[in-house]
Amino acid sequence: MSEAAVADTRRLNAKPQDLTDAYGPPSNFLEIDIFNPQTVGMGRARYTSYELRMRTNLPIFKLKESCVRRRYSDFEWLKNELERDSKV
Repeated sequence: MSEAAVADTRRLNAKPQDLTDAYGPPSNFLEIDIFNPQTVGMGRARYTSYELRMRTNLPIFKLKESCVRRRYSDFEWLKNELERDSKV
């Protein structure tokens, strides 16, 4: 086997991390938690919704914390939009 076919497994050179970097808050973060599913309705009118909680310190967002309830179909829409934009 030639050397070109073998993956490069050398370690990257990284700067040493001090305790402040290791345990301090991240400089920018976006946390999204999905929990508390609730199934509503009966038969064909039945659906499941989920509670979403978002926390961030990114300046692009007006609110630093928010909580909403969304149906599963909203997640399908988001997935489709992300896939559509990534194929460009």
